Amino acid sequence: MRIVLGGVRGSTPVSHPDFIQFGGATTCVMVDNDAGCQILIDAGSGLRTVEPMMTPTLPDQPLLMLFTHYHIDHLIGLPFFAPFYDPQRSVIFAAPPCGGTTPENAIGKLMNKTFWPVPFRAEHSFELLPTECGEPLRHGPFDVRWCPVHHANGCFAYRIDERDTGASMVLATDLELGSASAAEKDALLDFCRKPNNLDVLIMEGHCDSVAQPGWGHSTWQETVAFARAAGARQLFITHLAPEDDDTTLNKREQRIQSTMPQARLGRQGMIIPWSKNPEP
Repeated sequence: MRIVLGGVRGSTPVSHPDFIQFGGATTCVMVDNDAGCQILIDAGSGLRTVEPMMTPTLPDQPLLMLFTHYHIDHLIGLPFFAPFYDPQRSVIFAAPPCGGTTPENAIGKLMNKTFWPVPFRAEHSFELLPTECGEPLRHGPFDVRWCPVHHANGCFAYRIDERDTGASMVLATDLELGSASAAEKDALLDFCRKPNNLDVLIMEGHCDSVAQPGWGHSTWQETVAFARAAGARQLFITHLAPEDDDTTLNKREQRIQSTMPQARLGRQGMIIPWSKNPEP
């Protein structure tokens, strides 16, 4: 199994020679079992990165597309993703209601002829998940769970567990830890710890030292502290600020690893081998 970071940039895509090492594409993560079962989380411009890495889906197992929320940097890649125009493909778009918006409503607005002239040709359906996750959503060998996080107009973290091995990962992007209530933080910690501790935590750390209140983001220092409290075995920090170039981020990564050696900054196109690590 593998996790692919299609895009790790936040707020807006960037393109410049000074941003090549970490990449300029916005959030998209693919989870793949290498046997035709795939999950995509968010549809930032990083969708173009994962497209050539995708394997054909199983005939009875459509591609699952999850959304954390509907801000434009997490949707901007959607109209340009070739598999959605392949009539041989089958896709399920799924998410809980977020900010009063459903997956069907958000995609309907984005793909309106006013903004984009060509409709999807892949067979597709919409699944509105309950706001509170009870039983997980089953997708092939995976169990998918979700948890609300503190962000303007709402946002959800996703947890994916591989049932047979117990391998686990969480993507938590666009959350403002500094303004989150104790109850919100405790709920997210429980989400990361249960049913077992995380093998991989992919979490935003948009800011360096100071986060602007109300902007919906966290500092990398807050992210590292959270990962430690959650017992994550590996941490990949994403949603990197669009103004932070490779030189800035390389220096930051050195600081991060001096405090948490198993932490790294995410990079566009990074492939994370995903398996159940033994208990320490």
